[in-house]
Amino acid sequence: MVFQPILHRFQSQDDYKSVDLSKSNLDSKNVDPQNQYELTAYLDKIKSYKQAKVLYGGYLEKRGLYDKKSLFNAADKQRNIHLGIDFWADAGEEIICPLKGSVHSFADNTGFGNYGPCIILKHQTNYVSFYSLYGHLSRESLLNIKVGQSINQNQVFCNLGDTNENGGYIPHLHFQLIKNIGEYFGDYPGVCHKEDLNFYKKNIISPIPFLGL
Repeated sequence: MVFQPILHRFQSQDDYKSVDLSKSNLDSKNVDPQNQYELTAYLDKIKSYKQAKVLYGGYLEKRGLYDKKSLFNAADKQRNIHLGIDFWADAGEEIICPLKGSVHSFADNTGFGNYGPCIILKHQTNYVSFYSLYGHLSRESLLNIKVGQSINQNQVFCNLGDTNENGGYIPHLHFQLIKNIGEYFGDYPGVCHKEDLNFYKKNIISPIPFLGL
């Protein structure tokens, strides 16, 4: 696949390097993902070592990042398998549309550990329709869009939110591809329980080949 940037300021594939934030890897490095200072320091270290401008990763990764967030720990079903890909970059970074589409829905999913502002686009090719989700955005991103609005490929249409508006996370983009959105509006699960993984693996698409990473 041809490389398709997702952040407007970083157009070269060399700007993007992968990072492993799985529970097993962070445990082996003695990094507590719940501690934002530790996690930020670790991300900065990897970014420097790999000479990256943007770190990405996390597709189907089992993480410890959600262990203490009640949103992911209902009853006895702990959700800790990440269904999208994260791009770790500064708040305010502009996000571009990877493929022409239209706004399906958007919402501000408030609460600790949630998406915060989120936009979902619908894409239609000659053969299939599918959806792309952009989570942890700025609230400003929701001000000038409307359902049905056309978004061109490589058009800037939103930007990354800060910790105080993105669900309480270090600034990053959660990007996810979905085959059937069902009744969801401005939201879709981005983390699942291991017992539900087979279902979601059939309904999501790996963003890595899609973006040519």
